[in-house]
Amino acid sequence: MPLIFLDFDDVICLNNPYGGYDVARAAYEVPEPDLWDKLFHRPSVRVLLAMLQEHKAQVVITSSWLRFLDRDGIDTLLERTGLAPLKNALHPQWDAPQNRHETRLSAIERWLAANHRGEAFIVLDDTLSGAALVDSHLDKDGRVVWCVEGVGLTSEHSEKVRSALMGQSER
Repeated sequence: MPLIFLDFDDVICLNNPYGGYDVARAAYEVPEPDLWDKLFHRPSVRVLLAMLQEHKAQVVITSSWLRFLDRDGIDTLLERTGLAPLKNALHPQWDAPQNRHETRLSAIERWLAANHRGEAFIVLDDTLSGAALVDSHLDKDGRVVWCVEGVGLTSEHSEKVRSALMGQSER
């Protein structure tokens, strides 16, 4: 099964009106009543779910939200936001968290070294949180889709994802 490394911010969460800080606060305060309905950008979620369905891909979460959400927290988040298909698509080794002073690229490389079995893969990220991925070997190999801040994942990204996930793995 191909792999999708998924960041949340600026990919499926545009931080408008809510973002990761609101999710973290929800553990300690009563959340806004529409938090779970408006947290994720529905057009971007539709594109992601279509990619999952088309490619039967498994997902590895790379988001900075891993700093405050464990597996149970991710499962609960995805259930509350109506993203059960994403929850069901999580890889058994479902996360690639960044250690302190580590880049997103390093976290993905560490995950690949430990878990990659030759599957085709793509990284869905943005240039802010995924800065170390810019011009990296993964980027140059066509393995990174760049989402624009305030826009997120769009259908225009589908062809690059399709190409990466249907091609042979470079690693």
